[in-house]
Amino acid sequence: MDLNSNPLAHRAILTVPSAENLFQVVRRISAQWLTGKFGSAPLTSGHHHLDEVSVLTNHAAYLADGAEHAIRLQLREDKAEATWRTTITVIAFEDLSSLLTVGLEVFPNGDTPLTPARPRLVRDLVQELGPTDGPARLTLEPQSVDAEGINALIDVLCDPTRRMPVIVAAKPLRPNTLWSHRLGQAMRQCAGAASLYVLADTEAVDAFRAAIGEYHRVAPGAVRTFLSEVDPAWPKDASRHRFLTVARMSDPQDGAWFGLARTVQRLSTEAPLPEALRTLSFPDDAGRRHRAERQAALTSVRPSEELAGIRKDVEELRALLAQADEELKEAARTADLSARTATSLEEQLHAAVERADGDMEEALRALDDVERARAEADILRRRLREEGRYDETVVVEPPPGVPDSFEELWERLETFEGIRVTADKSRALELDEAERARVWAAKAWNALRALDSYAHAAGEGFNGGFYQHCTSDRPGAVNWPLKQLATVESDTTMNKWGAERIFAVPLEVDSSGRTEMQAHMKLDSKGSTSPRIYFLDDTKGATGQVIVGYVGPHLTNTKTN
Repeated sequence: MDLNSNPLAHRAILTVPSAENLFQVVRRISAQWLTGKFGSAPLTSGHHHLDEVSVLTNHAAYLADGAEHAIRLQLREDKAEATWRTTITVIAFEDLSSLLTVGLEVFPNGDTPLTPARPRLVRDLVQELGPTDGPARLTLEPQSVDAEGINALIDVLCDPTRRMPVIVAAKPLRPNTLWSHRLGQAMRQCAGAASLYVLADTEAVDAFRAAIGEYHRVAPGAVRTFLSEVDPAWPKDASRHRFLTVARMSDPQDGAWFGLARTVQRLSTEAPLPEALRTLSFPDDAGRRHRAERQAALTSVRPSEELAGIRKDVEELRALLAQADEELKEAARTADLSARTATSLEEQLHAAVERADGDMEEALRALDDVERARAEADILRRRLREEGRYDETVVVEPPPGVPDSFEELWERLETFEGIRVTADKSRALELDEAERARVWAAKAWNALRALDSYAHAAGEGFNGGFYQHCTSDRPGAVNWPLKQLATVESDTTMNKWGAERIFAVPLEVDSSGRTEMQAHMKLDSKGSTSPRIYFLDDTKGATGQVIVGYVGPHLTNTKTN
């Protein structure tokens, strides 16, 4: 998480269908949380200093009849490493429903790595208020589903009003302590950001499979994260909803299960605020009251010959000036943080526009390649028909498309004969947690196809390197965009971080089993992850192949934050 480019570390948005004394309940839970941190929790409107670096600001908005309409509690902690700002906002509607959001922003003051955790009071609010997401109830513990409850679960998955993920796990065929521990921990971390379900037994697993279909099923021991707008009738939709197999959930060396909570919390944080919360504003009642008090005090000051009276007036005016100074400082600090937030939003918008332009360019390039391939296929089919070879014009088993994940990509590496992948699989699988994982997996597949195509060309006598291969127009050659290829790293990068670019190779390439690789292919250009594929050209060496030593997140270089 790059807090310098996006200070919003966590956000939970909860819908409460009905709650008596809602504001009182939220204030009570917030007060318990604050008291645990500071020993006190003043809840009256205005600014309250809880310690030397922490300020609590309370706001309330009222309807015309004087009833409370919304409240906001904001805690700002100006610590050495960063400013931490936690905001709790609640708005109630006429139908007794309400919206609540808890946000944590972190504004770093330096380069110290920070790992902000979700505020603990989110779990307390979920437990107390019983929020919902469409037809789904948000709970702290997973809800057990038997065969009779499958139809209701399918309704939850396919409901168009649902906006949060749904995690569906299926118990393994045999008891597994590690599986249970990992699932329990992941579910607790996801509480409030997803609805949680466990298929109780094999009958429930079979009933779920029959109801939702083969592609969206959850096998025994697997855990699947369903996004919104599930479409069981469309097989390709299944790839949107990532899953972990029982083997990965039960492997002590596999940390993929950590990604369950990270993915859910990322989706929760990235979800847009509902309009009612986004447009909500609070009048500065406390500020107006203080200004009125200061004006009244100034008006009441009268010339006096008594020294005691003059001193009293001076003390009162000093206190009012100090109060005004404090309000100005708070306003300036709030304005500064707002400016930093606005800057980060502008940077995110700029990056999103650049990424969209890049995606459009790649989509057009892919469309052009498809049209060329289709035209070539039509020409070849016509020639076969002209020769009377009609049976050969029909493809009985269409080849598989690009993989939907790096896990699937790894399972299909045997497809390539011209490359040998020595890369650490776990680093590649880290990419499956990202929002753009499917895009990156598809691009990685095409990158490996290009390397494999080059290796075959080299074996057939092509004298150039991979760069020259990508500029050639030989029939059947698979190329890679040159602007997404770097044949070397800068001297500064290698001097400072060259050790990161030493990867495993076959012993016939280097007797130590490791060697330096600088050439790499770029799967993305924006964001801190921006995956890379590092490779070594050994087509004219002992193996006659291209060695792929790294597939994973961007390594450290001069542009890394």
